[in-house]
Amino acid sequence: MLRRKHIRREIDRLNPFADHCEIVRLIVCDGFLWDFNRALELALFRTFASPSISGLLARTGEFTRNGQKRYDDTSLLMLQLLRYGYDSVEGNAALARMNRTHGHFAIANRDYLFVLSTFILDPIDWIQRFGWRRLTGKEQESLFLFWYRVGERMGIRNIPESLLELRGFSEQYVREQFRFSNANRSVSDGTFGVVESWLPRPLRHFVRPVSAVLLDEATRAAVKLPAPNRFYRLIVPGALKLRAKWLALFGRSGEPAWPDGYRSYPQGYTIETLAPKRILEVEQQASNSRKNPTDRETVE
Repeated sequence: MLRRKHIRREIDRLNPFADHCEIVRLIVCDGFLWDFNRALELALFRTFASPSISGLLARTGEFTRNGQKRYDDTSLLMLQLLRYGYDSVEGNAALARMNRTHGHFAIANRDYLFVLSTFILDPIDWIQRFGWRRLTGKEQESLFLFWYRVGERMGIRNIPESLLELRGFSEQYVREQFRFSNANRSVSDGTFGVVESWLPRPLRHFVRPVSAVLLDEATRAAVKLPAPNRFYRLIVPGALKLRAKWLALFGRSGEPAWPDGYRSYPQGYTIETLAPKRILEVEQQASNSRKNPTDRETVE
């Protein structure tokens, strides 16, 4: 509890405009790492409801062939930013890796914007619903400013200037872009397969109905995920709220055990390796070409 009080005092002392990176790190350290991970997982899944996003992901085949690596890569890059800040050595490396990877694809600005909005809104909404405490206005503003600055460094244009405007954009995008496509289903099935692989076989059939409770109706319809029955609608939120009450009484805050990507990288990883294998191969070939010019280039 003393550690919790210290974290809250530090957050109260800081300014969201100048210190949002530190505020965001402290929020994660205040017993919310698990919540951020779950919220960002759902955020990623919600993007599959847009055919323009899922179509690109389906064409790469990464979520069906290398789903665990793509999951770990995305998670580790996001956590580098949350842990160290976007202007740190690690944060700059993560942003550079993301920008190089995205540079291989033609991605519409509105799709970039929607993905960015999920990184902001989904953790806020999850914690307000299932966290051991609610986020303050200052903390929500800090999360918005943090990801706003990340979006700028990714070259995303026309980012809404406030949380309210961002939520309006997100709701409009869902209305206009969420609809079923085979690509949605393919990518979402691949992702479900990754999550199911983490569990013993008897528990795997719980993954989809539990996810259906936590996902909104528009997302479920766009990936053809059946609506949950009454049992799951009662049990899943009840269990998460019970967890929140237990953490409020007995939980501890402090530096968490940050995920290390052990499933894909049992020997460790570098930020440079957090990209699709095909892109890493292309980059390696380009690097080799620069180091070993052709005979003609050598003569010239």
